[in-house]
Amino acid sequence: MSTIEKAMRRLSGAPEPTPEPALSEDALPNETVAPPVSVTIEPVQQLAESPALHLPQSPSARQPRSEGVDFRPQLNIDFERLRHLGFLAPGDPTSRLSEEFQEIKRKLIANLVPGVNPSNAPANLIMVTSSAPGEGKTYTSMNLALSLALEIDRTVLAIDIDILKSDLSKLFGAYNRTGLYDYLAHPELDISDIMMRTNVPSLSLIPAGTVREGITERLASQAMFDLTRELAARYPDRIIIFDAPPVLATSGAAALAPMIGQVVLVVEAYKTTQETLRNALTALDHVPITGVVINKIRHRAAGRSYGYGYGYGYGYGYGYGNRDANNPATK
Repeated sequence: MSTIEKAMRRLSGAPEPTPEPALSEDALPNETVAPPVSVTIEPVQQLAESPALHLPQSPSARQPRSEGVDFRPQLNIDFERLRHLGFLAPGDPTSRLSEEFQEIKRKLIANLVPGVNPSNAPANLIMVTSSAPGEGKTYTSMNLALSLALEIDRTVLAIDIDILKSDLSKLFGAYNRTGLYDYLAHPELDISDIMMRTNVPSLSLIPAGTVREGITERLASQAMFDLTRELAARYPDRIIIFDAPPVLATSGAAALAPMIGQVVLVVEAYKTTQETLRNALTALDHVPITGVVINKIRHRAAGRSYGYGYGYGYGYGYGYGNRDANNPATK
């Protein structure tokens, strides 16, 4: 626990939490790296929750702190564990998976050029969501963040919006740490209190946090709007990835979407039905959909089967209900 978190817990009178136990192999999904076994992310075993922060409320506006020496604690991402779960990891040789995320991120980066993206929101804010749980949106968010962090002239900030699952926070080793929803609930907190650097110099994280009341209302609040604009403008080379809840599971993704410049919808091949996808697109009809990621495709090329490893397709569907017939989302 950071010094800041300890100080805030003393202010609230909350007891010191016991250290979070390391996840055992039994608590991890039964996954492997290489085809032909399909890699899927299932909900990680729920851990005991620490008490939410209760800081004194202040009517004054949030005052940014000066940026001097970076005293934030560093998260050491367990890349061996990520490899075991089938994720990308820095230093790994080129693979089909890395090439597919290269293709996805190139299209997202291309949308950063002024005038290309139809949304009025900042294009460097990218939300990744899905229709329903289990389609691979956190898998996509994590791999996309790691792939973008390899860019020479880019920095990446990953934000866990899905506090009910907090799978992205768990992958970073920051479950139940002070994060986004604490910031939205307590004006005394500064962005520096919730943003955590990692052992990848160009990659930072804002965990989901501990406050689990009023989730959708907080995402739709003025405080969240102000935060997105500040994060988008603070560093011109930064790309922010929001791992959002599934569209049909909660209303959080739909509430956040109008603030986000690019919305990516993850769809599981051979499983997500047309009706489910149509309902998800209807829920997001008030924003342009930047692209649809088709997850878990069975690859077959040049007479050679690639088994059931992760495969990704990417389609575009700009506009308000103006879905192209060639867009995989409409098929």
